[in-house]
Amino acid sequence: MTKFARTARIGATLFGACALVAVAAVPASAASDKEKRVESAAKMESGSVRVCVQSEAPTGSRIAPPRKCKTRDQWIKETGVDPLATR
Repeated sequence: MTKFARTARIGATLFGACALVAVAAVPASAASDKEKRVESAAKMESGSVRVCVQSEAPTGSRIAPPRKCKTRDQWIKETGVDPLATR
């Protein structure tokens, strides 16, 4: 068999395998997007929305401080202020 024919056959095989994997992955990702939307809607209704706050870095520092992520209910308990009320 010539080198060209062998290379073409290997390329076609790899292309076919990639196509099968891509086709198999599309429905799974579409289903997970739906699930994420349903979960996020449920979280918003229940009041357990996560709110993240990042304070400003001190002057002269290049290292950003870590973000603080808590649920909306936790922010209200600790600070007494609703973080989403001003939005």
